[in-house]
Amino acid sequence: MEDKIKYQSMQYDLHRLVVLTIFFGALIAAIGVSISAWAEYQIIGDAVFNRRADVLGDYNHAKLAFVFNIALMMTGICIMLAMFGLYLLKQGFFSHYLSLIGGWVGVSVLLMGMFPINYLDMHRLASTSFLLGTVLMYFLCITDRFSQRSICKGPIFWLSILGFITASSLVVQLDWNTLDFVPCEHAEAGRCWVAITMWLQTSVVMLWCLSFAWAIRKIAIKNYLELSQRYLTGEQ
Repeated sequence: MEDKIKYQSMQYDLHRLVVLTIFFGALIAAIGVSISAWAEYQIIGDAVFNRRADVLGDYNHAKLAFVFNIALMMTGICIMLAMFGLYLLKQGFFSHYLSLIGGWVGVSVLLMGMFPINYLDMHRLASTSFLLGTVLMYFLCITDRFSQRSICKGPIFWLSILGFITASSLVVQLDWNTLDFVPCEHAEAGRCWVAITMWLQTSVVMLWCLSFAWAIRKIAIKNYLELSQRYLTGEQ
């Protein structure tokens, strides 16, 4: 029983690692994007949302590009740590593959911060990698929803559907010859749907991470309470 308690304690620590790192990663991303967007809003108003989100990392034109890029790098590191903890938990098919795909997404976010739009070729590779990684992540979560032990229930499931739609829409609009999107014509006068979809995708990713952290937290508490109950009743 003592060995089981030690093992469960280690599992609980890994759960906390996943919860805290992915929560703080999403929080850092939200703060970084919000500060950068607010700075641009003071200059160009609502037009900031008619421009692609990654333009906030442009050192030549964005006032607080360094805030945006540092936030991306820190978020990427947090996601990588969270997925490493999820991988060590070894809780089945979904956990294993989600940790690998999530690690891919984390590396892509880190590279997008290291190579903002000023480094165009590297940025295109990193952003395309991020886009494809999120599509796979959402798809895995949607398909896993139909298993009996799925954690993709409630908000995570609906966010995965919304995220899959927005990410797939961006994939369809992507020019695979340049790994970039066709610039919007007269974006200042009309609506740039690529930019709007990208902003929506950014918001969904952050909300998905927060929902996922909450779901992992509930699983950790449930497992801990179950083990405590067994210990109190003297089960082996």
